[in-house]
Amino acid sequence: MANWRLAAVAALFFVGASARRAGLAGAAQGRWLLNFVFNIGLPILIFGALTGVPLAREHALLPVTAIGISLAGWAVAAFAARRFGMPRTGEGAMVLCAMSINNSMIYPFAALSLGAAAFSQLVMFDMGHAILVWTVTTVAACKYGGHSDDIPVLLRRTLSAPPLWMLFVALGLNVGGAPIPKEWLHAILLVGQATILLVPLAMGLLVSAQGLRRAEVWTAVVLRSGFGALVGLALGWLFGLTGTAAAIAVVGGAAPIGFTAVVLSSREGLDLDLAATAAAISVFFGSLWIPLAMALIK
Repeated sequence: MANWRLAAVAALFFVGASARRAGLAGAAQGRWLLNFVFNIGLPILIFGALTGVPLAREHALLPVTAIGISLAGWAVAAFAARRFGMPRTGEGAMVLCAMSINNSMIYPFAALSLGAAAFSQLVMFDMGHAILVWTVTTVAACKYGGHSDDIPVLLRRTLSAPPLWMLFVALGLNVGGAPIPKEWLHAILLVGQATILLVPLAMGLLVSAQGLRRAEVWTAVVLRSGFGALVGLALGWLFGLTGTAAAIAVVGGAAPIGFTAVVLSSREGLDLDLAATAAAISVFFGSLWIPLAMALIK
């Protein structure tokens, strides 16, 4: 039954892609769904996942692991782009693809496979990556695009994001031992997990296949998932992570390319065709392997 539920969540991606192909919905609706999840669903999920669980060393090490994976991706993507002789805008797009981890694709499957404690570890991994995206990755995108004047505006906008502040609230209540009934937290977590199910549907609405013949596109996909998984494995071993925490480091490191890479590439005038095509391919394959990975973790 659990495997069938995982398959049903994966099918939502193809439902979205089919709806776009049939003209029933499109990228505008996909962006609206992602904005809803980011501003409403993700804060609810963070509050329910982190407020009541006992914090362990994994909750501190997994965010550092996510940051290490993204920074290592930046270095190897910049090297690969220069080997291809790509212009600065192309190098910037490849760097963003390697740095942007689409953990939102993992959430719906993890909600069906992981217990509350393990799920909270995945949330902390995601928050480490998110803080890097909202700061270092944003600055890198502006630098590659030659728009350094955008940096203060973008940083003010991203640092006011609801998920970031909800992270601080949840951790503060947890550390302070706030007397919140566990039944309430469990219900809040279920609502957040249900909202996250909109993510694969939104991804399907956003995907369009172009530029499939470019070697740079496939290199970006391999760097994000293949190289990312290896770095996650190495950092998990280095930090002494075991069990589910070690698996989260590897699966999170192998996650598809985040659509942050597409948004920032578009805004900063980078190689949008590379970023959008690589993200589409990465998300498509992610919808196939992530359910299998989560079933194995369980």
